[in-house]
Amino acid sequence: METVDTVLSIQGVGKVYAGGFQALKNINLDIRRGEIFALLGPNGAGKTTLISTVCGMTTPTVGRIIANGHDTVRQY
Repeated sequence: METVDTVLSIQGVGKVYAGGFQALKNINLDIRRGEIFALLGPNGAGKTTLISTVCGMTTPTVGRIIANGHDTVRQY
């Protein structure tokens, strides 16, 4: 849920590439202003795909990302 203190809100994000590979499945995450956050996981876990969707380099197949109050797809 997006609040005033939330700087990054990831809601139900998924990414399926054209070949059918599912890189992300139902990712939900809220990071509040001032928090320090790290993504850890093995190779192929989807860390780079998630960061790419947050930065607008990759469009999520489903879900919504709000970065500092802006939708990363609609307000790129």
